[in-house]
Amino acid sequence: MSSRGNNRKGFHSNKRRHPQNIHSRGKKFNPNINNQKEFLLTKQLTEAEVGITEYVSEHEGFSGVIKARFSDFHVSEIDLNGEIAVLTNTDIPKETRKKIDFNTIEQSPCELLPQNVWDEIKELMNNKSKEIVQFEVTDVSKEDRKQMYLKLREIFGNKLIADTSCENEKKIISFKRPTCGRGADRTDQWPENRGDYVHFLVYKESIDTMNACYQIAEALRIKPSHFTYAGIKDKRAKTTQWFSAKRVEPWKLIIKTKYIRHMKIGNITFKDTPLKLGDLSGNRFKIAIKNIVCENSVIEKAVNLVKEHGFINYYGLQRFGNDKEVPTYSIGLQLLQGNWKEACDLILKPKESDDFELDISRAKKTFLDSGNAGEAYKCLYKNKNCVEAKLLEGLAKGQKNEYVNALESIPRNMRLLYIHAFQSLIWNTMVSKRIKKYGLKPVENDFVIVNNVYIEPDMDPTEDNEENSENSDENVKMTSETPRPQVKSLTKTDLTNYTIFDIVLPLPGYDIQYPENMKNDYREELEKYGLTLEMPQQSVKTYSLSGTYRKIFGQAKDLEWKIIKYNDPNDSLILSDFDKLRKFEAPTDIPDGKYKALIIEVSLDSSSYATMALRELMKIDTSPSAQVKLNGYGSSKNKKISLTNDGSEDKFETIDANTSGSLLNDEQKMEEFKKNIFAEIVCKRKVEEDDDVKKKLKTDDE
Repeated sequence: MSSRGNNRKGFHSNKRRHPQNIHSRGKKFNPNINNQKEFLLTKQLTEAEVGITEYVSEHEGFSGVIKARFSDFHVSEIDLNGEIAVLTNTDIPKETRKKIDFNTIEQSPCELLPQNVWDEIKELMNNKSKEIVQFEVTDVSKEDRKQMYLKLREIFGNKLIADTSCENEKKIISFKRPTCGRGADRTDQWPENRGDYVHFLVYKESIDTMNACYQIAEALRIKPSHFTYAGIKDKRAKTTQWFSAKRVEPWKLIIKTKYIRHMKIGNITFKDTPLKLGDLSGNRFKIAIKNIVCENSVIEKAVNLVKEHGFINYYGLQRFGNDKEVPTYSIGLQLLQGNWKEACDLILKPKESDDFELDISRAKKTFLDSGNAGEAYKCLYKNKNCVEAKLLEGLAKGQKNEYVNALESIPRNMRLLYIHAFQSLIWNTMVSKRIKKYGLKPVENDFVIVNNVYIEPDMDPTEDNEENSENSDENVKMTSETPRPQVKSLTKTDLTNYTIFDIVLPLPGYDIQYPENMKNDYREELEKYGLTLEMPQQSVKTYSLSGTYRKIFGQAKDLEWKIIKYNDPNDSLILSDFDKLRKFEAPTDIPDGKYKALIIEVSLDSSSYATMALRELMKIDTSPSAQVKLNGYGSSKNKKISLTNDGSEDKFETIDANTSGSLLNDEQKMEEFKKNIFAEIVCKRKVEEDDDVKKKLKTDDE
């Protein structure tokens, strides 16, 4: 295969035509601003702090590294029909439609369109000198006019424009050819034998779903709201998922996106309906767990127990952010309490984990010191599309203390993440209490869903996705008409008909019920945060939660596993969709390899976290800080993989936590080290600033 125009991974680099980093161009939202450096020395959330405390089985655990690299974690959606999303082609579908030659249509194609007008329209389309055709439709109903428009569109597509106007109390239709920019360069017609919606697969490496959506939209020069998708995928993985868009030409999807780095689009089909959030039955995971230290028999026993008994369906740490100073749920709590200023202050609070070299860090410090959002916003020259920048911009534009309006500057899906994180914290805590109190079997008063409807908070029908509202009313209609789950409280006679996999617990909200056996626990937990069971609706609708239900146990379906030996900690041990498309050879087992890895393939429900299944399997802490310490194997100073701004992988040196005298093992030395480092940086920056001032003064004098 020719490598011309491609980088070593087969993706287009296209540096000549696109010298700027695509992540920094255009007015798109990018929540990941600290993606070049990892600040591993800051305090991070632990599992226990977000309610993750219990296990199902008592088997022996084993050590291993999860997500040492993003290439160790692959996710493919499973649609409602059980089909796994696999990128198998990047071809433009062959054109099946036949163009209509309007000159061969002698009779008017519509009863409402007079023959002489039809003849004039044909003359208009054939004769560049003719500019307009008009006729009166005062007595023609709106519905009849619509049918006439549709018939003409079948024939001419966007090559003919019809406008209705009123002149002297008469309705006149004017037919014209499109001017530049209004259909002149568009496809002349959309075939009748095609569905209106283009469905396609997006394969991406180290790009989250929203960022991918923005990049595709930018490449096609249309709004991100034009696209819909069934689920949201994390950044740090190789993922394949379905997208849909209304009447976007397939060649544009393939050709105009080919220069987006670390992304491929393919498997294009046409359907009559779009995707909506939740249109998937689950996800298929392929995971490489590296540096396994245990006998194979231990792994086999653990796998069999997880297959049989499942795992507690906790929300993983990703749900809450990793920063202990300002976890996402703390912001969500302020929003639920109507404390708008406090929520803004938390979002803009400088944190130890901030990259002090970034302009956004200086902006946050300026806002903390001065309280002046306008001055803080002036510090920004690069990172103007992150959450903090959007909020500062909103505060600067509005009147003083207009915090509610300023918060509206943040994309709605991000604001909802905060309040959903608080819901998730309560749910995690409650499921741990439920298991401690009642064990691993159904008991009286437990809830089960009886109408086969299962809705996660991100898909709550009372929380219409305003970000997609520009798209037409279809998305709103689809979510608002989604039925609510109905629950049943189990009686003693019901217990034999259900298993622990059927039991659900509520996420707090104003429109849910609480099981009697857990109601007091919910009340006590919510009161700790100044909230009540009723969760009354707020004046700001966005921050009112209706609540929903979540199954307390997850099932590891179609679980497959194998052991593979390897020599290099940075080896890729799983073939991606794109690797297979390029016919790459699968990684082979090295019998005498230095290290052992466990390769797992498993299907989980769409709402389940793979890290929580692995936690049950391995009996380990899944927090990033714990995983970083495990990832120091291979050498005294192991080459660690980091992600650069363009999504590629880079290598840099990290501290080995296992080395004797390591700072990671001595908290006092660590604090002294950080103070010295930061003091040195501040001193250096002051010297540089003084030099800049001297140069400016010298220039002014001259």
